[in-house]
Amino acid sequence: MEAFNKLIKNKKTLVFLDLEGTQFSHEIIAIGAVKCKIDENGKILRGYQKKFKCYVKPLGCIGRFVQNMTKITEDILKEEGLPLETAFSKFKKFINQPFEQCAFITFGSNDAKMIIDSITRSEPKNAFIGYNIVNNCVDFLMFISQFCKDNKNNNYSLVNYLKVFNIPPVGISHDPLNDALDLRNLYSAMNKQKDTLLNEYLKILAKQKIYSAPIRSVIEKLVNGENVTSEEFINECKKYLA
Repeated sequence: MEAFNKLIKNKKTLVFLDLEGTQFSHEIIAIGAVKCKIDENGKILRGYQKKFKCYVKPLGCIGRFVQNMTKITEDILKEEGLPLETAFSKFKKFINQPFEQCAFITFGSNDAKMIIDSITRSEPKNAFIGYNIVNNCVDFLMFISQFCKDNKNNNYSLVNYLKVFNIPPVGISHDPLNDALDLRNLYSAMNKQKDTLLNEYLKILAKQKIYSAPIRSVIEKLVNGENVTSEEFINECKKYLA
């Protein structure tokens, strides 16, 4: 999609990224990522995909709500969690190319904020890795929500966006690798299912309240399959201004 290619500045490496964080201090407790290559049309290339997952030790406690949602416990982090500095180094090795060549695709803006909050609290020596991720983040939710919303004009959750495109989740939500894979699949579906995306976009146009009456009238007719001439549009404008 041309609009998305402009957003990622025509980069050919996409890293679909999901983070889980603590309830109160918003520190990273788990990282999931899928690294892919895309062609000039934005299609994910077959045969090239790398996966990454690790747990991260926060300074603060996880929080009961987050533990219940993610199934990540203090014991898991005690046994498997890495210091943020080590996790950043491991992630840099996984990327294995200059971060400026990658677009880090997130679902929403919370992941970038979580990286900053974690750096602020832990002060890792390699904080530049986190800042490089943030500087190359692309919020996929902000992009797709321009073309696809629910009946009340609200953004869908990641799982509900998958339902729009008839894509089953890969596993339990709030596992960071599962969510990163779901995000990759949503991106791929958006590129493949052009008719679905078009139909959803037409629904948004038909429900827009910001247009003046003449423009809204014309759009409603066009969305419903009616033809509108320039003369009819001018007449609508005349009635509106009368």
